[in-house]
This record gives sequence, C-alpha cells and structure tokens, in this order.
Amino acid sequence: MLRTARAPSARRPVDLHTHSTCSDGALAPEEVVRIAAARGVRHLALTDHDTLAGVPAATAAAAEAGIELIPGIELTVWHHREVHLLAYFVDARNVELLETTERQRKARIERVHLICARLAELGAPLDAEAVLASADGNVGRPHIARALVEAGHARTFDDAFRRFLGADASAYVAAERLEMADAIRIVHRAGGVAVIAHPGVEGLTEQVPEMARLGLDGVESEHPAHCARTARRFRSLARAHNLLISGGSDFHAPNAKAEFGDFGIDEEGLNLLRARAEGHRVAALARADVSAPA
Repeated sequence: MLRTARAPSARRPVDLHTHSTCSDGALAPEEVVRIAAARGVRHLALTDHDTLAGVPAATAAAAEAGIELIPGIELTVWHHREVHLLAYFVDARNVELLETTERQRKARIERVHLICARLAELGAPLDAEAVLASADGNVGRPHIARALVEAGHARTFDDAFRRFLGADASAYVAAERLEMADAIRIVHRAGGVAVIAHPGVEGLTEQVPEMARLGLDGVESEHPAHCARTARRFRSLARAHNLLISGGSDFHAPNAKAEFGDFGIDEEGLNLLRARAEGHRVAALARADVSAPA
C-alpha cells in the first residue's frame, strides 16, 4: 500500500486527505480533528472512503477547535480500472450523493464476502462476518488485510495486499463500478470539486488529460507516496489542463506513513479549490431552479 517517498518539507496549514474510523482510519472523527488542530492544521478535509458519516461529528469538533472542517469524501470509481476520486466542499446532505454512498456501502459488504470466498479457495480462510464486525464504519480491503495478518496468512499489511488483495493479486475483486464521468457529475451537483487521488501511485499520468475532459477539477500532486519528481510532473500536468492542485497526508493512523499537515497545500491553493466549488454550487442551484415546477 502506501509508502512514503519523500520527507515533508514543511508542515502545511491545509490537509485535504484524512481518514477516520468511519472508513479505514484508526481515530474517531473528533480525534482526527483534535490532533490535526494541535499540529497546526487550520483547514482539514475528512475524506473517508465512500461515506460522509464522520462529517457531522468532525464539523462540531472543528468548531470547538477553531479550525475549518471541509466536508469531503474519497469515492471508489472506475476509469478503465479502479481509482479513487477525492471530493471537497460537498453538501453532506445531498440526496444523490448519499444514495450513491449507500449503494457503495452495500457493495463493500458484498465485496468482503466475495474476497473471503476466494481466500478460502486459496487456503487462507477468513470469517467474513468477523471482518465486517471489525469495521466501525465502511469496510474495505484494509480490514481484510489486518485479518489476514492476525490469522497468520500474511506477514505484514503490505504483504497481504501484494499476495492477495492488490489489483493484480489472487483474491482481488473489483469494486462496484461507479464510472468516473458519473462520479464527477454527482460531486459537482453536490456543490463540490472532484480531484483524482494519488495519481502517481496509480500510474495515471496518461489518463489525466482524459479525466480533465470529463470535468475533473484537480490532481492530488502533494502526497506522501509521491517523490518530488512525481509531484512536479503532476503540477505541470495540472497547469497544462486547467486543473487545480490538492494535497494531504492521507492520514490513517498515528506513527504511520505521514502525520497531519506533513503534506498538503497552502491557503491560496485552497481558495482556488473553494472558488471552483462555489461555481459548481451556483450551477447546481441554477439547474434546480430551471427544473422546478412553475
């Protein structure tokens, strides 16, 4: 999974990629906010996988801590293969987005059962119900990886992904297909901006122009698994295709790959994303007014 490719140059005030126990993080949303604020983060996006469940608690905690909580999500989408799409400034009450996440939630449960069935065939059996019970929020492959390590079927978390769960591994099952174009439209109609997550990790250099034509708003160039050269490459691609820059720690647990604020962007970059989101929000309201009955 994630490997730190470079050390952070300076702590950033804007961290736009974090996870809580509502997906595969180790800390509750309130703790994510509290620790991020203590480390000097002033603008924080909670971007749990395929769920907005942690946003209300994180928003309340951010108000107490005196920082901005940006409602966000990391959607599992399909663009020739499974990739991840970060969304910021979304309306966490948007019906279409919530219906999408509910479909994703149910698909994740089914995916666990399918992967566990494959693991059993491979001689690495796991109890699917126990895996599901281990997740406080949305279940995902990281929960299965931890179970594989605990059962002695894998040496480490990364070993579990390499041998069983990665996209080219023996027990891999693709997520339900939410097409990139559809996901971007859903994010825009919810008043948010759509940013491709860790494109260097995913090897998406050649796909960025195509994604831009589909309406993508930005690329996450600043990520702990991107070396300096990779980050520069995606900043250059962004400029060439009128895309904005994003970044964050991709925080999952303390003392892991990166801490809050180790990677991110500055407030000028955040304001560019905010302005783009406001444009999508205004357009969504205009469409709603046009479609409303007279």
